[in-house]
Amino acid sequence: MKYNIDIFDDRLEISSPGGMVNGKNIQDLDLSKNIISKRRNPVLADVFARLGYMERQGSGIKKIIEGYETEPNYSSNLKPEFFSDSSQFSVILKNLNYGKSIENLVIDLKNQAIQFEKPAIESSNQAIETAINKMNANKNTRSKAMALFKTYGTEGVFGRSDIATVTATSYSSAGELIAKLKTSSLIAEVKGQGKGKYRFKQ
Repeated sequence: MKYNIDIFDDRLEISSPGGMVNGKNIQDLDLSKNIISKRRNPVLADVFARLGYMERQGSGIKKIIEGYETEPNYSSNLKPEFFSDSSQFSVILKNLNYGKSIENLVIDLKNQAIQFEKPAIESSNQAIETAINKMNANKNTRSKAMALFKTYGTEGVFGRSDIATVTATSYSSAGELIAKLKTSSLIAEVKGQGKGKYRFKQ
């Protein structure tokens, strides 16, 4: 028997000679748990691991399953299928895009991109809030800076009058807050939207 790869419109089937080293059948195991990796030839496996051609922990099945679960078109009926007996090991990888229109695929990819962007935005916001709390200023000033950031985030543009409104302070106090924020490198001047306009740095 030899390695075999069959490609169909709705799936990919890969088969290789040899069953599980421990004699068990993969379809009888709980794949949600870690499956102990055993090597048929430990010496050869160690050499390839040291050369960087293979892993030591044998996490291939887990990676395949987790990789599928993060895809936008995934559903439980499309999960990878594993099978083994005494003579072979095979896996069936379903085509998650099979039967999908191009329009739906584009929408799914856009939604997935948005989901990846959210953690990055949240991390950036947290970094700014941390920097505000570490400003070389009194508690009242830091509180005003935080209120300003909560109102405008990193996209909003503001000036002295906007700050005075948000913080309920005078025009001159708003100018002092701008100076503090500039000294702390938290805001940058925005060009093309009038004089004295700023935005929090990302």
